[in-house]
Amino acid sequence: MGKILLGMVFGFLFSGFGHAQDLQPLRWQNRVLLLYTDDLSDPQYRKMEDALLAEQSAASARKLIVYTVMGGQFSSGLPPENWRDGVPLRRSSQNLENGFGLELIGLDGGVKYRSSSAVDLAELWVLIDGMPMRRAELKNKGKP
Repeated sequence: MGKILLGMVFGFLFSGFGHAQDLQPLRWQNRVLLLYTDDLSDPQYRKMEDALLAEQSAASARKLIVYTVMGGQFSSGLPPENWRDGVPLRRSSQNLENGFGLELIGLDGGVKYRSSSAVDLAELWVLIDGMPMRRAELKNKGKP
């Protein structure tokens, strides 16, 4: 009985581990932008993908990694390729009423911003640049 209960507790505790394990190594190393879509041709998704592809150096300077999440699969980077099963983080946290959503995950692993529509990258950069760790990065830039 005790072993069964212990097994159930461990099963419950780690049931979501497979979904979050891809982001865990990024914690304290990278910020993550999760783009959720039902269709890669969705106008909201296309707008974000095009903008991010045009500003890759700005995203890289902010240590931003982009994941596309579609159904039960995800892909790292843009354009999405090499789809893998599973979903980084919590798919259930996104309500795709209009077929698109995004989440910005900070260096600490916490959700910093959510939207159900595409956002202007200038606004996203202001949000990231205002984060305490990003401000420290900019302050210490160029110092040994």
